Amino acid sequence: MPVPVVGQTVVSAPDLQPLRRAIDGLDDAMAGLLVCRVCLSHQAQALKAQAGLPTLDPGREAEIQRRYEQRWCGASGVARAILNLCRED
Repeated sequence: MPVPVVGQTVVSAPDLQPLRRAIDGLDDAMAGLLVCRVCLSHQAQALKAQAGLPTLDPGREAEIQRRYEQRWCGASGVARAILNLCRED
């Protein structure tokens, strides 16, 4: 396995372990948050369907994408992926 190099400094595997644990923790937290978001989105879609409203709202989706883009340049693609994940099948 090649040793990662940052600039001219060799990074050892023990140096990476705390960073990898932190990344894994963030991944776990994001997965949990995404599960919650999907559940809430499905509930909202069910309420809209009961009221006879369209379940998809392009204006709302555009607003969500703009919010992501404002917080993190280039994140509208992430927002689109999340919105696709949250759509009822």
